[in-house]
Amino acid sequence: MPTWTDPVIRAPRAWGWNHVRYAAGLALIACGVVGTVLSSTYSLWFLLAGPVVNGLGWMVLPGSLWRRIAVLLPCMLGGLLLLAGPQFAGGFALLVAGWLVVRNRPALSYLAVLLPVGASFASKEFLHDYSQNGVMLAVGAIISIGATWLAAWLATVGQVPSQSVDSLR
Repeated sequence: MPTWTDPVIRAPRAWGWNHVRYAAGLALIACGVVGTVLSSTYSLWFLLAGPVVNGLGWMVLPGSLWRRIAVLLPCMLGGLLLLAGPQFAGGFALLVAGWLVVRNRPALSYLAVLLPVGASFASKEFLHDYSQNGVMLAVGAIISIGATWLAAWLATVGQVPSQSVDSLR
């Protein structure tokens, strides 16, 4: 059985270096979500700039164009949901699921989305006030990062040890 490899590694690059595109895409996504969450009645332009920067980050990530377009609106909605407070921490699950779709992870990896979903239920149970939004954002970000690493590990479970590409030809 052949090993699962990241499709982005196998596919030729259309433009740019993959590592630079990952770093730039993640930075733009994070800045877009933070910008959205920082919006208030006194800084409404963050409400416009945040989702635009978030969407630009998804477009910069390497991967199939149709996958990046497919996750664009749900992930922008996920970033906007985080603005509503701890009761809407499920936005992190949308962001993690979008990351997994763009990365073309195998089906087993999607079990990692259960971590932010569980964190969403926990935040509804323990955080009741909008003033606790900062706690929810910090914990949700840490859990989401952990979920993406868990998904990367789950992608390799049950795989044969990798061989060099030259030996497969």
